[in-house]
Amino acid sequence: MNYILSKYTFAVSKRTSSGQEICLLFSGRTGKNILVSKKVFSIVENGKFTTLQPKVLEILISEKVLVPSTEDELDEINKENKVQLSKKSTDRLYVSIQPTAACQLACDYCGQTHSRKFLTDSLIEQIVCRIKQKISLKDTKSLEIGWFGGEPLMAFSKMKKLNEQLKDIAISRNLKYTGHITTNGYALSPSIYKILKEEFNVYRIEITLDGSKEFHDKRRVTTSGIGSFDIIFNNLKAITQSPFYDKNTCVISIRCNVDERNIEGVMPLLEMLYKHNMQDKIIFYTSPVVSWSNNGAGSMLGHKLLGKLSSKHIDYMINHNFKVTILPKRVAPYQCIGTDNDAEMYDADGNILDCSETSYSEYYKSKGFVLGNVEQKIIVPNKRSCLHDVPQMLLEKRVHPCNKCKFYPLCGGLCPLGLLEKEPRCPSFIYNIEDRIYLDYISKIKK
Repeated sequence: MNYILSKYTFAVSKRTSSGQEICLLFSGRTGKNILVSKKVFSIVENGKFTTLQPKVLEILISEKVLVPSTEDELDEINKENKVQLSKKSTDRLYVSIQPTAACQLACDYCGQTHSRKFLTDSLIEQIVCRIKQKISLKDTKSLEIGWFGGEPLMAFSKMKKLNEQLKDIAISRNLKYTGHITTNGYALSPSIYKILKEEFNVYRIEITLDGSKEFHDKRRVTTSGIGSFDIIFNNLKAITQSPFYDKNTCVISIRCNVDERNIEGVMPLLEMLYKHNMQDKIIFYTSPVVSWSNNGAGSMLGHKLLGKLSSKHIDYMINHNFKVTILPKRVAPYQCIGTDNDAEMYDADGNILDCSETSYSEYYKSKGFVLGNVEQKIIVPNKRSCLHDVPQMLLEKRVHPCNKCKFYPLCGGLCPLGLLEKEPRCPSFIYNIEDRIYLDYISKIKK
């Protein structure tokens, strides 16, 4: 059989500071990074595969660096994706709850319309009834709650009321009960962390810091215009230094939203986290700012800058013992609330949605993303928005640019909403994949 170099293979050759040439072949088909000799690298680059030693040829074929010349690679990738999607657990019920539309912050790129709305006791009762019904409609083994907002901790009393009832349901039905929360961190005190960990069974808390104080405070301000960095960072320090902080049970994840205005603030933030001995206690990652509710936030310039400069961030994190994801893995089309058959989100008005970006938004309300309201007593089975069809569209090669993209097997198209809006949320690694391939090698050598 004749073989060719897969169009999803990345070949990287770099010299170390000592002059040693490192040759690597990264397979986008399997997510494997393979160290090869200079001779093998040259043979692969020149397409003279028949001169490879049998064992080397076998490895490169098994890792899909080399593929049959007659193979339609995208078809094969989507066959694999279809198998992976079929293995997705169907006994887990995921529900996201937004107990309030209020927020202490007025971040300049936020797409939500905030207001002093909170879940009423009546709506809480209806949400609990609906979740009970959904549990009974299938063989549910686990229940996971995602707490979102607005700022969910502004409605902590409502959260506690819901949690108490939902946890009782899980215990009575022998379900695994877990949760996670996305919060701005402004009200995240050590005592609240402890409650979230021990009473809510929260395993991950995600907060946002958009760089060091100088940069963060220009964009993530309170509703009265005051910077929020000091309070959030001090909360973070107090929690991670407390005797009950447990990264293995309930880890804090720091998301840094980046555009061209704050890209220079990422490294100083990493240095601050290291200075305060948080590098091995938290998860840190960056994400490009994107347009939300058609608000025009984010830019291609910011996205490219993040891709380029994240090589320096990764290098720093490797050398300072942060937990860092360097290379992407082989993945199937992205799964979220919108692509799940059963998952739902409830906002403070009791509206039922299937995407965290579509709540508290007049823009999305007019586009059919509100699926109903919890006050409706009957559950309409299989009522989903257009997001649900995106994985199948990807499998059928109907999504551009994914059907032509070299990175498709490594990102799975990411956000379905972005794909439908023809503003794909492409991962930053598309701009520095060669650096990441080399940094992955360096990281492994250091270990």
